[in-house]
Amino acid sequence: MPARTAPARVPTLASRALSLPDDVRRRERQREIHTHTHTHTRERERGRERYTHTHTHTPRERERERSREDRERHHTPHTHTETRERERERRQRDRGGGRRGRDTHTHTHHTPREREREQRERDTHTTTHTRERERERQRETHTTHTQTEREREREMQTDTHTTTHTHTETERKREAERKHTHRTRERAGREEHTHHTHRPRAREAERTHTHTHTHSDTDDAEREEAERDNTHTQPHTDRERETEKDTHTHTHTHTHTQRPRERQRKTHTHTHTQRRERREREAEKDTHTHTHTHTDDRRERVCQQPECGQCKACKDMVKFGGSGRSKQACQERRCPNMAMKEADDDEEVDDNIPEVPSPKKMHQGKKKKQNKNRISWVGDAVKVILEKTDYYKKVCIDSETLEVGDCVSVIPDDSSKPLYLARVTALWEDGSNGQMFHAHWFCAGTDTVLGATSDPLELFLVDECEDMQLSYIHSKVKVVYKAPSENWALEGGMDPEALITEDDGKTYFYQLWYDQDYARFESPPKTQPTEDNKYKFCVSCARLAEMRQKEIPRVLEQLEDLDNRVLYSSATKNGIQYRVGDGVYLLPEAFTFNIKLSSPVKRPRKEPVDEDLYPEHYRKYSDYIKGSNLDAPEPYRIGRIKEIFCTKKSNGRPNETDIKIRINKFYRPENTHKSTPASYHADINLLYWSDEEVVVDFKAVQGRCTVEYGEDLPGCLQDFSAGGPDRFYFLEAYNAKNKSFEDPPNHARSPGNKGKGKGKGKGKAKSQTCEPSEPETEIKLPKLRTLDVFSGCGGLSEGFHQAGISETLWAIEMWDPAAQAFRLNNPGSTVFTEDCNVLLKLVMAGEATNSRGQKLPQKGDVEMLCGGPPCQGFSGMNRFNSRTYSKFKNSLVVSFLSYCDYYRPRYFLLENVRNFVSFKRSMVLKLTLRCLVRMGYQCTFGVLQAGQYGVAQTRRRAIILAAAPGEKLPLFPEPLHVFAPRACQLSVVVDDKKFVSNITRLSSGPFRTITVRDTMSDLPEVRNGASALEILYNGEPQSWFQRQLRGSQYQPILRDHICKDMSALVAARMRHIPLAPGSDWRDLPNIEVRLSDGTMARKLRYTYHDKKNGCSSTGALRGVCSCVEVGKACDSAARQFNTLIPWCLPHTGNRHNHWAGLYGRLEWDGFFSTTVTNPEPMGKQGRVLHPEQHRVVSVRECARSQGFPDTYRLFGNILDKHRQVGNAVPPPLAKAIGLEIKRCMLAKARESASVKTKEEETA
Repeated sequence: MPARTAPARVPTLASRALSLPDDVRRRERQREIHTHTHTHTRERERGRERYTHTHTHTPRERERERSREDRERHHTPHTHTETRERERERRQRDRGGGRRGRDTHTHTHHTPREREREQRERDTHTTTHTRERERERQRETHTTHTQTEREREREMQTDTHTTTHTHTETERKREAERKHTHRTRERAGREEHTHHTHRPRAREAERTHTHTHTHSDTDDAEREEAERDNTHTQPHTDRERETEKDTHTHTHTHTHTQRPRERQRKTHTHTHTQRRERREREAEKDTHTHTHTHTDDRRERVCQQPECGQCKACKDMVKFGGSGRSKQACQERRCPNMAMKEADDDEEVDDNIPEVPSPKKMHQGKKKKQNKNRISWVGDAVKVILEKTDYYKKVCIDSETLEVGDCVSVIPDDSSKPLYLARVTALWEDGSNGQMFHAHWFCAGTDTVLGATSDPLELFLVDECEDMQLSYIHSKVKVVYKAPSENWALEGGMDPEALITEDDGKTYFYQLWYDQDYARFESPPKTQPTEDNKYKFCVSCARLAEMRQKEIPRVLEQLEDLDNRVLYSSATKNGIQYRVGDGVYLLPEAFTFNIKLSSPVKRPRKEPVDEDLYPEHYRKYSDYIKGSNLDAPEPYRIGRIKEIFCTKKSNGRPNETDIKIRINKFYRPENTHKSTPASYHADINLLYWSDEEVVVDFKAVQGRCTVEYGEDLPGCLQDFSAGGPDRFYFLEAYNAKNKSFEDPPNHARSPGNKGKGKGKGKGKAKSQTCEPSEPETEIKLPKLRTLDVFSGCGGLSEGFHQAGISETLWAIEMWDPAAQAFRLNNPGSTVFTEDCNVLLKLVMAGEATNSRGQKLPQKGDVEMLCGGPPCQGFSGMNRFNSRTYSKFKNSLVVSFLSYCDYYRPRYFLLENVRNFVSFKRSMVLKLTLRCLVRMGYQCTFGVLQAGQYGVAQTRRRAIILAAAPGEKLPLFPEPLHVFAPRACQLSVVVDDKKFVSNITRLSSGPFRTITVRDTMSDLPEVRNGASALEILYNGEPQSWFQRQLRGSQYQPILRDHICKDMSALVAARMRHIPLAPGSDWRDLPNIEVRLSDGTMARKLRYTYHDKKNGCSSTGALRGVCSCVEVGKACDSAARQFNTLIPWCLPHTGNRHNHWAGLYGRLEWDGFFSTTVTNPEPMGKQGRVLHPEQHRVVSVRECARSQGFPDTYRLFGNILDKHRQVGNAVPPPLAKAIGLEIKRCMLAKARESASVKTKEEETA
């Protein structure tokens, strides 16, 4: 695929929404310390000191310089002071140059033990240089005044100790004492030299010469290592920070310590020899491609350590309850975790950014001593309850009047925590607790999944509230609701006006409600108070009470009072009403069947094998087989409700907390004596009636379904099944005692009594059982005009088309074979084969067509935007730093978000690999959600398993859903099929918090799993390298799934049942893989085989002792390379070629889980591994061999594993087609999501119709 270009232009709003958060920006600036800033460090390693600068000196250059200085000293008139200075400079240059040639750019961080060793080595150097100076003074007889030994030692230690990182408080104190001593000695030295006139120190100026930084791969690797160690540059004092600001120009000195006489230098242009100046300018041209000056890049130090909340500076901060006047940073933020934060000239940096902790941390019920002098009620009580509780509208606290509906900051029990924010929903006073208020808490963005990427001034509504004493109120704050504008959909790409222009520490805004369990951002609820409860109405309390009422099972209309129980017509649970005659889902353990089913096939115990013939079989020590369905749970039991009742208590009253239901059992085909093979040929929604009855607990009910007698249906069974979800039918009854199938009785054909004996008859039955689907048939919804970006061959659009919600009018796919495939299957769509960034740039520039004359969608045209942007640009890196953030901003993910920002569709869907939610510690996920929230979208995220929606493949995918303001945010679809539990771990951990989706079907589902047999058992046999593009089926479909994929073709033709032509050696290996489930390369025999091309495959030789695996039972060696022996490296001469057992697999098997699955066969009753773009037996997904045929899976078999119908066309050569299938979204998964979107559209349409009806009635 051609390389993608950077986004042509990200709209302003999307760019601002993606502005780097504080914690990421801090880590980013750590890297810039090494790359762009001129903070010079020294490395001490094993007693050596290497300085970081561009002007390096080889040993030969240093020797030549030393000789020149010696000649000058002996033949040139000079003062004795200059002589000493030159000697000192020469020695320091020798020490700085190191002993290993040219200096290198390194950054070493020291442990306390290393620092002690370095201190001892410095002391040794100090003693040596002291002796040299003593001999020097004896030779210089004309010297009248000399510097003392301590001053020389001070200067040397100043140079060597300045860049040492101070990691502990003890070392910081020691550093301060040392600097104080140095200053004292320096003053003494200046007094001793007051009567001498010093010439400018040219050599010292040369030593403090200008630097430029060269960036190399070595530097980058060292910086990456430094970041992994969480080590940063040393902290600066305030005085040093100010000096750094004054001296931050393009050229910098190499002065690591700000000596008093050096601080007087305001310019940093130094005298060098012309040769060095010329070399420096040339190096600057090569290395400084972007110049940083004090005017265009102002940085300040920022510590990553949080404020303590207890020091004097913290207590003055607004968020800790202070005035915020001092503007001082926390006194405890003097840690080594420093970072560089970039600030624009027009941006004021304020440490007092309000932060709101999680309201869950409040201590409920804890009383605080109240000061009645600061609290007084305003006005009379508006409501008195039982003469004990008086409700008020207003209260005065510290001369500030609060009333119901105002927002306040609340003092936490722990004074080190920031203030909480809440809305006052009630004010009252009672005799036991005193003066109280009800707090409806706000949630800060940092307490959501957004974390540090959120706006510090943005709050979110949550369903959390609490009764608090008024004495906990700190002050009144302002929280503004940011409502979407009327022209929100047309404001895409524009920069909206800021709701809050100035951060005063007491003003915030909110626009969305947040679900803390499911990470859902939704429009605020519209619950309105009544006239009776205005004085104490709380939205959170109302919603929580409503949810609790829905969750509690309860019975409704009573039918009959019997001796030991009371019968009811219906019962409710989780907001769903169940009536007598309804079909219900029940947990698999709710009841058993009166027939003994054959136990699931167990893997036979391992039998002894010939280890000489199968030398790698010992590696199969685990019984687990990839792609096996042995652990897949059973689907739900299904029954029809015959009675709903409650047993009576001893006092004769019904126990309504213990609801029971009596049901008639339904058998699935696999539950009969025919067992699993019967389900393979039958429809997946076929049931058998049974007169068997059982009483189950109402808590076992998992949902409602529709069960109809097939002969009573007006249309065909296929139309009935496709008409809606949760639909089943039966044609026969099953007699478990006789193991026979019979005609169903008359009472089975009707749904039974509907309340008080009324409502009999099949017409009434249909209206009752199909009630949920009736509105869907009445309301016709227009299809959403859809733009599919990164469409591939069109799997996502195909699923939406099957759901009936979408009409894909435009698609963007840069890879031509996939674009051609999309055109073949969507002839009415406009498919662009250009870079998406170029197209967006054209649209934003006002162009109506592209260079090829294709019409571009304009603003307001796109109602739904979907796509799966690739993440190759930044997915291979481990940490989110400046380089990866830069790549992210120029990635296709941001391009996709830019499309959303500009077009503002009603619905938005982003699909990606499961690890999308974990990239860079979930930073990519956070920034994506942050961008959507910034635009005003409702949004959520989740991980779905495609195998649970009707494909025989494990494929976990991350999904981000968003809905425009005014729309309903869809839920994630409930699973339809049971699947292997190992592949259904779908929770996501972000910042140590576990998030799950709204899915409730965690242990079972309505339908059984789809298997490899269901997928491709009807396809004709082909050989390795089959290339016929069109062949006949040579048979009828054998399973329900095959019937769905074949569809209703007029002239059935099987396309793309072709497979890769593997080499002769690979073909021989595939022939020798056994047909048993779980077979792979470890079952290959070690023999010589004649290949199809006439050559011979050799026998693999084992000539080394494997220390880990030992020897075989016959004493044979198991190693193929010397690396298996302790302490030995690989021997290239040990490599073997053209062997039936690939030499590379036993060579590295010990450290790669024995390469389980490579050259693996699929299991008929199992499932595919994730379908990849190129099926290779030695590839990432090695289980690509047909269960019975000696070849890899064909293109059509891979397409079926994804759920593509056989009529779906692909384009290109065989590798192109494999790639199109492997990159696609499974259409059944997309269909399930589309049906949820459709459900939201129907709900909105019903609400609109209801409002319109009320308005008409009022009029």
